[in-house]
Order: sequence, then C-alpha cells, then structure tokens
Amino acid sequence: MKNTHFIFLIFFSSFLYSQSTIGKFRAGITGGLTVSDINGADTRDTDNDFHKIGVVGGFLVNTNISKKDVLQMEINYIRCGSLQPPDSLNNGYYNISLSYIDIPVVIRHRVIFTVRKKPVDKIDLEAGLSFSRLLTERVIGSSNNVIYNNTQYYNNNIANLILGADYNFSNNFYFCLRYSNGLIPAIKRNPLRLSTINYTFNKGNNMIFYLSVKYLFEGKKTENRTNPEVQ
Repeated sequence: MKNTHFIFLIFFSSFLYSQSTIGKFRAGITGGLTVSDINGADTRDTDNDFHKIGVVGGFLVNTNISKKDVLQMEINYIRCGSLQPPDSLNNGYYNISLSYIDIPVVIRHRVIFTVRKKPVDKIDLEAGLSFSRLLTERVIGSSNNVIYNNTQYYNNNIANLILGADYNFSNNFYFCLRYSNGLIPAIKRNPLRLSTINYTFNKGNNMIFYLSVKYLFEGKKTENRTNPEVQ
C-alpha cells in the first residue's frame, strides 16, 4: 500500500500545482461504470461475454498542447474482472473481482465535421496508455473453478492500451466511452492449469469498456479547442 500512497501524493501535488498555474492546467473528477472480461478466463467456452460490471472513479488534470489537442492524466480506482453465470443446471458459476489504482495518460483530439452544412465540434477522439497497480483480488466460484484466489497468480503491475471517444456537452462536462486492453496480462500465464490461458496473444488480459462522465472545474479562462473557422 505504500506505493499506492505515493501515487496519491504525486497526483495531489499535481492537482495543487494546477490550481496555482496561470490557466495552463485544469483539474476535474470522473465517475462511471466498467464492463469487463478477462480473455480466456471462461472455463466453459472460449468466448468473451463481458458479464462483469464494476465501477470507476477518480481525478484528472489536463492541459492544451495545441488548438485541437489536450494532454490528460488521470488517477482512478477501478473494479473489473470476469464473471461466468451458472449453466442450466446451476453449475459453473465463478466471479473474478479485481481492483486497481489506474493511471491513464491520453491525448484527446478534437474532431470537427459538417452535418447539414453546420459545423459540429463536440467530439474528441483519444488514445494513450495506462499503468495499473493491483489492490485486491477475489475469486468466488463453484468446485470446478480452476482460477485460484491467490495473489501469486496475478500480475501486480500491468500496462494497458487505451482508445476512446468523448462527447462534450460543454467546456466543463463531457461523456467518455473508452476501451482498454492489457499489454501485460492480469492473470499470469505460466502457473495456471487452465487450458485457455496460454501464450497466445491477449490471453489473460483485462479487456475493459469504460462508460463515464467527467467534470472539469472552472479555472482561469483558457483557450477553446475549436477550429477558428467554427467560432
């Protein structure tokens, strides 16, 4: 937990700094839901059903790096994992529940297009990486569950690739749809007896859809990220 406290200290310092700068940084909050699965963790078949629903919440700081681009850093608490419902005989249920401190770094790019001869400048596309530290892991399942409830079978530190799209309701409030896929697997591939977790691409990786809203606090006036021709 010392590492987690250190991460919070870094982010809190960044937040304070953003409040003291001359309109260059903005701070905000985020909250929402996750829909997730762990590739290959389904012991009944090999598909990914995304039955696991979790939460995400945290803080963000961003700054304009061009007229249409923003560099954004966040620190979030997330719950994700994999859930297999029972079969018709009420067998085979298990639930892998993982919680992380997640630090995404993304670039958001404003996309401007025309609809019925009117410019639309509400959409951002985003891409980046995140780095996650495992906080807790818990497995609940029936007797045929072969994914163990033991931290030695999970990677404590993972990295993820992020892609997403945002809809800006205003300069302060926007909706974010984001997808992340692990570059480092959540479940270690070596020690498991589970046949579907192996060395093939993406096995054991967290796959997470984020549905969240983000609010940026009012700071000193900053330059809008819109096309000058649109304004």
